Amino acid sequence: MGQEVKEFRVGRYGPPLELKVLNDPGAVSIKKILGPGLILAALGVGMGETFMWPRLVIVHGPEIRWLATVGLIIQIFVTAEIARWTYFTGESIFMAGKRIHPIIMWYFYIVAVLVYIWPGHVVTGSGALGLLLGVDWVLIAVVSLLVIASILILSPYQVYKTVKLILMLAISMMVAVSFVVAVLVGSPKHWADALWGTVAFGYWTDLMSTKTWLPLIVGGLAFMGPSGMQQMWYTLWAREENAGMGAYMPKITGLIFGKEQTWREGGFYFDWTNEQEIDKWKRWRKLNVYDALISFGLITYFTTLFFTVLSMKAAELNPAALAAIRAGRTLEAIRAIASAFTYISPLLYPIWFIVMFLVGWKMSFGIFDAFARGQADMTFTLFKKAQKISMRLWYYIWIVIVTGVGIVTTLMGAARGPAFLLDLLAFMSPLIMGSYCLLILYVNNKFMPKPLRMSWISTIVIAGGAAFYLVSLFYCTFVVGAIPTG
Repeated sequence: MGQEVKEFRVGRYGPPLELKVLNDPGAVSIKKILGPGLILAALGVGMGETFMWPRLVIVHGPEIRWLATVGLIIQIFVTAEIARWTYFTGESIFMAGKRIHPIIMWYFYIVAVLVYIWPGHVVTGSGALGLLLGVDWVLIAVVSLLVIASILILSPYQVYKTVKLILMLAISMMVAVSFVVAVLVGSPKHWADALWGTVAFGYWTDLMSTKTWLPLIVGGLAFMGPSGMQQMWYTLWAREENAGMGAYMPKITGLIFGKEQTWREGGFYFDWTNEQEIDKWKRWRKLNVYDALISFGLITYFTTLFFTVLSMKAAELNPAALAAIRAGRTLEAIRAIASAFTYISPLLYPIWFIVMFLVGWKMSFGIFDAFARGQADMTFTLFKKAQKISMRLWYYIWIVIVTGVGIVTTLMGAARGPAFLLDLLAFMSPLIMGSYCLLILYVNNKFMPKPLRMSWISTIVIAGGAAFYLVSLFYCTFVVGAIPTG
């Protein structure tokens, strides 16, 4: 193929890709590795690592962590592969789905609304703060949702930079606090048991198979790292970071301080027969793989390790919490882990509740941004009349929608408690994750040029991931008859 070829048609739907020179990543360095994966890691280390898995460890023991290891391995491969199409074209994974058939984009468009209508993260964090202050968590959650929307609407020029900065500050503080406290309270046996639990493959108990706990374990598998559509949204953040051909795609700018950019439906491609282009492509792939292993994989692994130690110590210090959690009073897990802080000093007791609130808040903050990006991207593509206004405006329309629905949902879910919303969100996530694993398999092995396709190892792992998520969800729902009960 020579430079005289100006268009490259992929799939039956969507415009042809236009030829461009691949953006040069420069030399591979640590600074460049810490790119779009950092925002994914900030979202990945959330309620699953700080609440759901500690709760599971308190009830079932540290050996249950082998399931978290399985989930993490799958997600590392997904993170390394879901952006392959975006690096090659600048398009989102949603657009890749539409190129197969518009019904695929419609599927994710609808499922995103069904799953992320539940503001489970921020309400669970608000529940923690409510426990500390002795006030109604619903009011805290509503105010938190309004603050999130206000920051995004009033953001300076490029919204992504604001989101990334806030999430980095939040995750840095949370990881630092958990590490220091885990070192101070954890004994050598705690650390040994937590490490052994990571590789205790095959561990299972009768309690884990019950209708009460099986759906929460399945949801916890999905919540090990970024859950639901977070990795699909990663392709949009990669575009904002100018990764690969994303450098040629427009960006979401601030509603007040930003400038309008011309949006396009289709992306670009580069000459994959050119040695210089292939050299740049290999460097982009190295950055993507390192991003998955370091920014996401290591941060997630060590953070869950810290919280496992905390939860084990908490179970020792507060045995009554175990009975309360088994009885369904799930927010007692927060009080139980807070007792580990009290072990150091009673003055530190409030810190855990504050950390949990910040974790929940920053998760919803990132999800609101990502959800609005994804829905705007799909709205702009699915509806021709929607293109009469910009993608940027659609982003802010969806910010208003998700905030309003989040407030209504919070008020409607008040009687069930905040943990119910989180459990339901976790339980629904495997459906999406199994679906996008299937999408990755098709796009990376059919749409990508042969020299740029993923390896057979990645293909096997992601195919296993699809089966793992979907079969587990099917078995849990239709064979066991288990659904989240709060």
